[in-house]
Amino acid sequence: MQTRQLTDGEFKATMTPKMQNVTETATDVLDIWRYVASVPAADLEGHSVYDRFVEAVYRSDDDRFDHVLVMTMTKNVLLTVVIDLAQDSIFGHRLLDLNREYGLS
Repeated sequence: MQTRQLTDGEFKATMTPKMQNVTETATDVLDIWRYVASVPAADLEGHSVYDRFVEAVYRSDDDRFDHVLVMTMTKNVLLTVVIDLAQDSIFGHRLLDLNREYGLS
């Protein structure tokens, strides 16, 4: 399966000022796991995906994109799979390292 690592600009363009946590109401309309398994190791920067565990799902306030936060084995590091709701397809992915971006540990 072909994957697409999003640039910082592409990733931020899928966000809106008020991303809504829809973890409790989101449905599994799109199976992300084959895509996640296909993400190149280089894109994970040495991190490993935790056993099919979704930490949270956030939706843009224009209902265009979902950000599915897949847990890794490293605290505060998530593989974000971006779903294009209008196309009902995976738009791409971005590794979200909160430790690096916000100085968390």
